[in-house]
Amino acid sequence: MKTKLQPSKNVTLNKPDEKRQGMKVRTVVTGHDAKGRAVFVRDEQVDGMPIPGLGELAFLWNANEPATYPNAGNNPAAPGIFPPLGGIRFVIGTYLPGDFIAPEPTPEMHLEDGDELGRANAGFHRTDTTDFGVVLSGNLALQLDDGAEVSLAPGDVLIENGTRHRWRVVGNVSATMASFIIGAHRH
Repeated sequence: MKTKLQPSKNVTLNKPDEKRQGMKVRTVVTGHDAKGRAVFVRDEQVDGMPIPGLGELAFLWNANEPATYPNAGNNPAAPGIFPPLGGIRFVIGTYLPGDFIAPEPTPEMHLEDGDELGRANAGFHRTDTTDFGVVLSGNLALQLDDGAEVSLAPGDVLIENGTRHRWRVVGNVSATMASFIIGAHRH
């Protein structure tokens, strides 16, 4: 049986009058059937999840260990935003305009004194990950712990190597970024 896939609508924001004001991301997944042949196993809309102090994240693929093929194409759905060593996360985030983005810390986020919410360095953190990000819309500024800052626009790519940093949306329009995160080892 052949599966016909519809053209992608990529990342779409719901209409403001809808119950959820969040994003939906069309996700198409391949896998293998019982005979090892390639098949489409899923074509679905993934809803974003509101994250206070951040915006919204759509978790598209979460694994805590490398994949083994052939497989059925099931998302391992590992918990947490940041993966352990060898794990991966693929997320699309929409970040709200305002001051520096400062979500509630998670156990995987390393904070220094003053990085807590409401403090002068709110939003600064580092994780034991390598993050590959592509800005899809809006504008973001990434600030490092020494005050150096770079602005990122749609189409720009960032490779963040476990450094202490924080984010800020530039302007009054939300920014959206796709990120592939790989768990790394820190000495």
